[in-house]
Amino acid sequence: MDKTVKIRAYGDNAKPATAQGNLTDAQNKSLELAKKNALLEEENKKLLEYLKTIEQLKESLKQEQAKSAALEKQASNPGASELAVKDAQLEEEKRRSLENLKAIVQLRDDLKQEQAKSAEMAKQLADLNANETAKKNAQLEEEKRKSLEFFKTIEQLKESLKQEQAKTSEHEARVKELTEALGKIAAIAAAGKST
Repeated sequence: MDKTVKIRAYGDNAKPATAQGNLTDAQNKSLELAKKNALLEEENKKLLEYLKTIEQLKESLKQEQAKSAALEKQASNPGASELAVKDAQLEEEKRRSLENLKAIVQLRDDLKQEQAKSAEMAKQLADLNANETAKKNAQLEEEKRKSLEFFKTIEQLKESLKQEQAKTSEHEARVKELTEALGKIAAIAAAGKST
């Protein structure tokens, strides 16, 4: 009688372990995609906040321009009592312009950091599957484009603020000239009264 013992080449757990390993890779990719989606959502929120800040800066710039126009109109025919008020207004204009300029510089630095993060995300997304990577790359390119547009807008606002500061300086010089002229007129009037 021939006795043959059959031994399995693979254990009972071999196939399920392989399937479980594949499932783990799929889960890892899904988790990675979920993280990337969360990061993109966060980037979108930050970009919306930047957009709101830019709109506020635009509104501030409009107000500054309106005030500068009013000052320019008043500077052409000032009275002695108005000069002190105008000096105070000009100082306030300068202070606000400097604050806006600081805000723009901060926004520009924040945008550079956001662009660096977007670039890093693009690099990480290259390791994901082809379809998802293409979608995410397209979204990141759109975010970069928006960031560049925001950066250009900030540069334009910065230039506008510089122009407003130049106007403010011109107004200050005009007010100073008018103050000196009024002082001379007052001195002549005082001299006329004494004689």
